[in-house]
Amino acid sequence: MNLSETFALNVKKRLDAINLTKKDLAQLTSVSRNTINAVTSGKAKMIRFETIEEIARALKCKPQQLLDEETDWAIYKWAENYQRGLKHE
Repeated sequence: MNLSETFALNVKKRLDAINLTKKDLAQLTSVSRNTINAVTSGKAKMIRFETIEEIARALKCKPQQLLDEETDWAIYKWAENYQRGLKHE
């Protein structure tokens, strides 16, 4: 899998993990819907570092997590749900 595909897969998994849509992501950032669609399709060939950082900030993760093929988002989703549960106690 190439880096663009890895980034796309991780963005999609992270969106799912925190229950956001691509439309939500575009609204939380200054990134256009067209760019979000290109990024999540794996077809984006060039993306600015600032854009990666902005997407990561909106997704509440680190930019390197979006670029890492080994990121296990299921663990992050579990941890976030656990933390939310602690805040309500």
